[in-house]
Amino acid sequence: MEKKKWKSRKNKNAKKISRSPFLYILLGIALFFGVVYGGELVFRFISSRGEETSPPPASHEPTLSQTIAPTKEETEVTLYFANPEFTALVGEKRKIPRSETWLEDILKALLQGPKNTSLFNPIPPSTRLNAVFQDQEVVYVDLSEEMMRNQSGGTSQELLSVYAIVDTLTALPGIKTVKILINGKEELTPCGHIDISQPLERDEKLIAQVR
Repeated sequence: MEKKKWKSRKNKNAKKISRSPFLYILLGIALFFGVVYGGELVFRFISSRGEETSPPPASHEPTLSQTIAPTKEETEVTLYFANPEFTALVGEKRKIPRSETWLEDILKALLQGPKNTSLFNPIPPSTRLNAVFQDQEVVYVDLSEEMMRNQSGGTSQELLSVYAIVDTLTALPGIKTVKILINGKEELTPCGHIDISQPLERDEKLIAQVR
């Protein structure tokens, strides 16, 4: 009986001994994955803390001094007005900022009249600029109906009113002729004397002087 008991105890101990390497293997695998994944979690935690505490990257947005638009370059132009006798055009120098609306700004200054009190605006009063656009070397100027309706009826004023516009614009680079429209339509003449049905070239003979 004692031998049988001893054998049974021996068998149990052998089973225990045979199981222990398997347990060690499982423990080793668990320890390996614990180290790997634990290390990754620690690395992620440290990285996230580093991102929170690290200073923000330098901004590439322009500073206030960079966002301020530069001053528009002023370009000197010559506006033409009538002399007191309405026999010739006299040029008046002006500085007008160069911009996308440069032609429009020049014509508006022309319509407002001269600063020199000895000169006169030959363009009929209340004439408005509807539009202006350039097609290659031709500039189209669309004026309101006052350009026709408010003419004095004389040849001199009609002639100077047309060429005040033509000579002012053709003095600018890249412009050779000017086509005058009235309310978007082609007209034969403002008041029966000057033909405006075609684009007009510069007429230097009408210019007396430039001030």
